[in-house]
Amino acid sequence: MRWWLLLIREAPVRRNPSVSTRTITRLPREQRIRDIEAAARTVFIKRGYAAASMAEIATEAGVAEGTIYKFFKTKFDLLLRVLESWYRSMLEDFSEQLPGIIGCSNKIRFVVWRHLKSLKDNPELARLCWSEARNSRDYYHHSIYKLNREYTKVLVDACREGIEVGELREDLPVTIIRDIIFGGIEHHISRFLYSRGDFDVDKSTDQICSIVFGGLLAQRQDQQHLLVRFEQIADRMSSIIDNRSRRSN
Repeated sequence: MRWWLLLIREAPVRRNPSVSTRTITRLPREQRIRDIEAAARTVFIKRGYAAASMAEIATEAGVAEGTIYKFFKTKFDLLLRVLESWYRSMLEDFSEQLPGIIGCSNKIRFVVWRHLKSLKDNPELARLCWSEARNSRDYYHHSIYKLNREYTKVLVDACREGIEVGELREDLPVTIIRDIIFGGIEHHISRFLYSRGDFDVDKSTDQICSIVFGGLLAQRQDQQHLLVRFEQIADRMSSIIDNRSRRSN
């Protein structure tokens, strides 16, 4: 073998320093899911559920469309994930704030205010929840139904606490109170959700609580005593007026 062939074979391979080696970094699974969820929320709010596509969500998230299907079987599953996060954020706020609020009436007021505030700040998510999730054929088997029960239970627990300490009447079912409050709020803001009106969170809270508490608060003994006294005085005044009327005739 010729000597110069040996030099060619043994010569080390030199890399061009101008050519950089790209390092591919794979994001953790949970981070990729959060990124996809955030992108889906953005697209759902912008497009609505029907017009949103998985391709657009993938572009927003900066991933291939096939990557989404590794974590979510359908677009509806992705919508449920977005709505679940919304519910959990509200439940976390209740867990943080309610323990520091004294009095059942004040707790109920906070629940009403927080619910109105969340709807005012997230009308698109509220529409998606009502039009897509709650109208779904399998709604009662979805996680959203369970989260909604957990969410409304916060109000039910506050009412039960009020009944136990004598702050609220004990002759009214707490489930009826729950339905009146949340059902009333839903009707109250329906025009706002579809861009046909507006509402003030603080003012609406005061009005709703004023109406509800007017029928819920237990009457104290001194208040009942005063009512009886007023009725007795009214009867006596009526009797005096009748007697004078007869004498004048």
